[in-house]
Amino acid sequence: MATLRIPVLWAILSFFIHYVYSAPSAKQPRQSAGCTEDYFNGIIPPGISIERVQYVTTGTFVESGDIGYPSFAAGLPPLCAVIVKNETANYRFGMFLPDTWNSKLLVIGSYSFLGGINWLDMGPGVRYGMASLSTDTGHSSGQGDLTWPTTEELKVNWAYQALEGSIILGKKLIQTYYSNKPIAYSYYSGCSTGGRQGLKQIQRDPDMFDGALIGAPAWDTKNLMPWISKLATWNLPEDAPGSINDTNLFSRLQAEVVKQCDSLDGVQDNIVSSLSACREYFDINKIRCDVTTDKSYCWSQAQINTAKKMYTDYVTVDGEFVYKGLDYSSEAGWGTFLMPADPNDPNNVRRNFDAQYERTFMSYGPSWQITSYNDSVVNDARARDKTVQASADQYNLGKFRTKGKIIMYGGLADSTVPVQHTNLYFDRTKEAMGNIDDFFRYFQIPGMSHCWGTPSNVKAPWMMGGAGQAAQMPPYNAGFSVPLGYNDTKHDALLALMDWVENGNSVSQIIASEFNFTDTTYQTIVMYRQRPICPYPQMAVWDGHGPQNDASSWRCR
Repeated sequence: MATLRIPVLWAILSFFIHYVYSAPSAKQPRQSAGCTEDYFNGIIPPGISIERVQYVTTGTFVESGDIGYPSFAAGLPPLCAVIVKNETANYRFGMFLPDTWNSKLLVIGSYSFLGGINWLDMGPGVRYGMASLSTDTGHSSGQGDLTWPTTEELKVNWAYQALEGSIILGKKLIQTYYSNKPIAYSYYSGCSTGGRQGLKQIQRDPDMFDGALIGAPAWDTKNLMPWISKLATWNLPEDAPGSINDTNLFSRLQAEVVKQCDSLDGVQDNIVSSLSACREYFDINKIRCDVTTDKSYCWSQAQINTAKKMYTDYVTVDGEFVYKGLDYSSEAGWGTFLMPADPNDPNNVRRNFDAQYERTFMSYGPSWQITSYNDSVVNDARARDKTVQASADQYNLGKFRTKGKIIMYGGLADSTVPVQHTNLYFDRTKEAMGNIDDFFRYFQIPGMSHCWGTPSNVKAPWMMGGAGQAAQMPPYNAGFSVPLGYNDTKHDALLALMDWVENGNSVSQIIASEFNFTDTTYQTIVMYRQRPICPYPQMAVWDGHGPQNDASSWRCR
């Protein structure tokens, strides 16, 4: 997928599990006696090994050396933690098996090109009473590292094979561990690359999940990665008049967008909710001034011309569409792909994986430079994807329609996976399948960045139980649902998904939340404001008289 800032602070909330609506049968206690390497070695098939089994009673589990996901999971109930390795296909996966199990499984997705087991996001699963599972996607790597795809196996494992194989074997081991009790429901939650993985798995095997929570999916790998490199070329060379290489300039542009477009939805609240109106109304020339007086605030005409390119769709010189452009209100995060290269980087990688995907995944070699980019890279990326099969670009989801449910979401201020490209997947699925409201709902979240969070000058409600979101609020490394007691089907999309799957209650809105910190140590929060997010293309409309920070003052229309 694209660059994702994995948080240093991973969050939690002291928990209260609430299942009045969902569990198909009583939770089944499991004695810890089975939580041993000997036990699991006795039930694994040939070609599989057990790396570690630990009975966790301290509430915390740590896997040393997990450079992809170094943050540990905490606040855990008593459970059995297991690490399994497929010796034949060379990937690993981890499982949390709670002593008290409600017969459900939650599969957790990955982020970016990171290699490691996502233990942190697995933590909430057991807080819901479910067993949880995540794969390392077949390699070990940290943020921005794309040096590892040196073999076809490594690439295919990241694309789909490691997740698929982990789920198939994991389900068998889980059911055996719980005295052959069947898994009643299987769920998935992932954002960014994790969103791509979830869609890909549904497309490959519609029987794998009963429900999937898909966030900001980086579904179109074959076109996404060339687009990222194309963005870099628009900002080169770094000493050119049009180069934008100061984060303050991104903030200045974003603030101007908020100033001009905030009220276009009829409400002054620092949130750009109507992107279509903003595209028509916004005058970017208002940020132009004399750059000789303030280079961190004023934009030159050449820099404005560069920004205009960022907003446009990437279309080749032959007129072929490649990827949707960035949207208004996403500017605060543009530095993810546009900031200059580290002067000490001999490979001249501008940011994260500019040029690296071409060098490794596409086998261009280590000497290839971003300055060599041209539209032929697009065709090469598409051809390469036919063998690796990373892109989740199947739109007719077949019999999953009769079997499962999907809730997909994306932030309107996403600067990593443009929300318009998330729209594109949903729209193409509708074109392929007709009205899909019976099993597939898509929610746009105004003011939300990539997967979670919101700019400090916006503070839009964004938290709704999506992948990785609970880890953003105190006390950080034991996240669960939505803080301050909002762990219910109205405020938590994963709980709403389960209610839809198990009880047939379709999701007409989800109330998103934003919080304020009350202390300088960032350990205590209070509610700031809440607002419903609505099934696309609906949007939340203020009733004109109620408190704007109260969700009850808004309706989806």
